[in-house]
Amino acid sequence: ALAAAPGRQAGRRDPRRRARGEERGGVSGGEPAARGKMEKLSEVKEALVNPAKRKMFIERNRLNIILYVLGFAFVLFVYHFLSDGDFSFLLTLGGLTRLFGFVFLLVHFLSERSCAGVSFKTLELYSLVFVARLCSILFYEGYLPYDSSGDWLYQVVEVLSLLVVGALVFLTLVTFKNTYKSADDGFGKYKSIPNEAGIVVLILPCLLFALLLHPSLNRNLFTDVAWTFAMYLETVAILPQFYMLQKANSVVEPWISHFVFSVGLSRLFLLIFWASSYHELSDSHSIGITGGWVGRFVLLCQLAHLAVMADFCYYYIKASYKQSPLILPGLQV
Repeated sequence: ALAAAPGRQAGRRDPRRRARGEERGGVSGGEPAARGKMEKLSEVKEALVNPAKRKMFIERNRLNIILYVLGFAFVLFVYHFLSDGDFSFLLTLGGLTRLFGFVFLLVHFLSERSCAGVSFKTLELYSLVFVARLCSILFYEGYLPYDSSGDWLYQVVEVLSLLVVGALVFLTLVTFKNTYKSADDGFGKYKSIPNEAGIVVLILPCLLFALLLHPSLNRNLFTDVAWTFAMYLETVAILPQFYMLQKANSVVEPWISHFVFSVGLSRLFLLIFWASSYHELSDSHSIGITGGWVGRFVLLCQLAHLAVMADFCYYYIKASYKQSPLILPGLQV
């Protein structure tokens, strides 16, 4: 995990804190923690049964609740009416979940009239991801879901994702440029490398690996490399956002946390699919001396991406349960 060492340190009991606890009530170390959990559960139960607190919670999170309900309802609609239930629907589901995250960002950009806390470099990288992937899936069928949603919906989801990210880029550079903190968005800046070109340190290795290790389901070199490049680049596209959050060293904006969690959930769906289908990218479907390794490398990238997202998703779920601000203690990028 990214924050394994800091997490372990944070988990050690402070002797001074234990001493203070003993002074207050002479209780053992485990009892305060258990009592705190019981108090938290009582607060949650009270919020559920207390109309006033329930109303306050709904009012405070009205927009988020509406977006989540609409997103969930749309996924159900797609599954029941636009899909035939094939296992490959997970590809479409992953795309829908990721699109939901970007729509979440867009709605809050417009409602808050601010892009503070969002990494422009992450938006740039995702723009490249969608452009490269569309170069492959709009003209060939090798990487489309076998599910009926792959007939047209999967492509539409990717086009919409590109359009939404394009809108986010425009809002960041033009409309709300005064709220963008470029000084904190410094991923890749190193000596002679200017800040604006920091994403090159991610793009070039991904392109090199795509040229060396790519499947050939389209039987077209350009589109096969384009799809693989998009997949490799998406694995690391979230890193500038993590770097920005870690450098800011402050509470994560709720709408940014929802966006990153959606990306992580999307990766989980894609990992489940590729864990059982990675072999289709190798051997008889591939060409070149590296063909037999392609499927394994793709699966490794999926696992790496999920590992990158794991720490954030843990703290996101923890903060959501406690109804507290999301803070990333000791996150290392």
